[in-house]
Amino acid sequence: MADGINIRALFAANLIRLRKEAGLSQKRLAEMAGLTHNFINDIENKKKGVSAETIGRLSEALQADPVLFFLNPERWDAKADPYYLLLLDTLNENTNKIFDKYRKMINKGDEHKLKLP
Repeated sequence: MADGINIRALFAANLIRLRKEAGLSQKRLAEMAGLTHNFINDIENKKKGVSAETIGRLSEALQADPVLFFLNPERWDAKADPYYLLLLDTLNENTNKIFDKYRKMINKGDEHKLKLP
C-alpha cells in the first residue's frame, strides 16, 4: 500500500468499471483475454493480484489504456484535463516499453530472468 492507496482494490474497481463499460461479462472478458472466469472473479473481488502480462491481456481485450486500471475514481470525470492527458501519454509510453521488454524476454525463453513481485 502506497500513500494509503490499496492498489489491488483500485485495480479491481477499475477493471469492473472498464468491463461494464465494454458491456462484457466476466466470462466473456476471460475468454477474450485468455484467462479463466474464476481468475477474473478473484481479481474483481480483490482476492488475487495481477502480473504485467495479465494487465497487458486485459488492456488488449478491453481496448483500454493500461493506465486506466490505476486511475483514482475521482479522476474518471477529469480525463479530458490537458495536463492529465499529458500524464496519461507519458505513463502509456513507459508502460508500453515495459510490456515490450517482458514480451521480448518471454519470446526469447528468458522467463526465468523476470523479476515479478
